Amino acid sequence: MFKNLEIFKSVYETRNFTISAQLLFLSQPTISVQIKQLEETLGVMLFERNGRQQIVPTESAILLYQQTQQLLDLWQQDLFALKHQNSDQKISCKIAASHTTAAYLLPNLLRENKESMKPLELEVSVLNSSQIMEQLKQHKLDFGFIEQPLTEKKIKRQSLTTDQLVWAGDATEPWLLREQGSGVYHYSINYLKANNLTLDHFMTVKSNSLIVQLLRQGIGQSIVSQTALTDYPEIPVKTLSKQYQREFYLVSRDELPKQIQIFVTQLADSFKV
Repeated sequence: MFKNLEIFKSVYETRNFTISAQLLFLSQPTISVQIKQLEETLGVMLFERNGRQQIVPTESAILLYQQTQQLLDLWQQDLFALKHQNSDQKISCKIAASHTTAAYLLPNLLRENKESMKPLELEVSVLNSSQIMEQLKQHKLDFGFIEQPLTEKKIKRQSLTTDQLVWAGDATEPWLLREQGSGVYHYSINYLKANNLTLDHFMTVKSNSLIVQLLRQGIGQSIVSQTALTDYPEIPVKTLSKQYQREFYLVSRDELPKQIQIFVTQLADSFKV
């Protein structure tokens, strides 16, 4: 049953039997047969087949997907506990931080909570805010740090601290924009609209640190975190209104292993007065 659920989860997320077969190192007929068997076992249709490649999940599939993630998580936790009853094996913990939080928030936060980290084997990724939320939904992450007030069912969101954005650079230079889905992109577009500016010349840069280094070289103008410019007084800066203040958030799945939940709570408590 768990094998069928793993296959179902992959097909649901990819919406494609061929891609799922490649990801799971199985043949496409095997994927089709397993999904068919699961549908027969449950007595419901999980996917509508619209042509050879396109599949659409049914309402039953949407409900099953939510339950499947919890079942597979619990199964993995139970397997881990059985295998390591008498060992000091650390618990795997996957987290992600948006570009700004990864550079200016996470390092100090981890340093302050080193003791809570000891039972965990951390794997840290740097993604934009929307990617973090998507991977939390798919249970590919345990928790993360984002720069947008995004919400999803069964994902907790806690405000940590405030960040001030500023305009920086040379007004005659092209705009340096983060990619869509990043925390700063939304504010950059709002700034352009509010000031009746057009994007005749711009560059998409998927890294805050690279944007800062380009600004240091006199290349470009951008909306960036004031914190990112602390060590670079040579970069021209214009203060913006409170409309360009944003929150940094800690987001986590509803149900986490005990040790990971303790760690998340400790991190959140670090910001409480």
